[in-house]
Amino acid sequence: MDRSASASPFLPRPISRRVALFPLLGFAVSLLPSGRSRAQTYDRPPAFRTSRFQFTIIEPATQLPAVTLTDLKGRPARLAPVANKILLVNLWATWCDACRTDLPLLERFHQATAGQVQVAAVSAEKKDRTDIKSFLDRLAVRSLPIYLDPEGKLVSASNESPAALSAYGMPVTYLITPSGRIAGYISGVADWLSDDAQQLLSYYANA
Repeated sequence: MDRSASASPFLPRPISRRVALFPLLGFAVSLLPSGRSRAQTYDRPPAFRTSRFQFTIIEPATQLPAVTLTDLKGRPARLAPVANKILLVNLWATWCDACRTDLPLLERFHQATAGQVQVAAVSAEKKDRTDIKSFLDRLAVRSLPIYLDPEGKLVSASNESPAALSAYGMPVTYLITPSGRIAGYISGVADWLSDDAQQLLSYYANA
């Protein structure tokens, strides 16, 4: 991909010198091959790699179902794809050392994108909400949308579970397209403000 055309539509002004801006619709439409969406059958996204992992495509892709989880106050919290927005679902746990780095990065991304990308950080731990909140407070994570899934409605580590998302390690972040498809995932700490991540988000902007 021509990196000169890889500026991101997901960051508001002002932004760091690492990431450039351009109109979302013009960029997304210009990257679509005529007659079909790039992601309609087989995805060929730009590479997004960290020092240990890379974004992995899930094929065949399935739809992410809407599910009602719980927030940090114990209230019902509905999690579902939003039309015209990418959704990043981050799976994390308080016992996960890498999550101590990943969650603050994800919160910075959530703040920087100003709602252009939907973000959900989901913990499937069977743990008291007070302990989970204390863990987040120690990380100074206060604005990130947090969901709790102790019943495994959305997240499971078992192949036998009907849950939509698998968590074989922590953290792991799933990318859900604007049409609700589970496009793929990346394990470990991921900086979604990086140039490569922004190119990946741009690729899926209209998928």
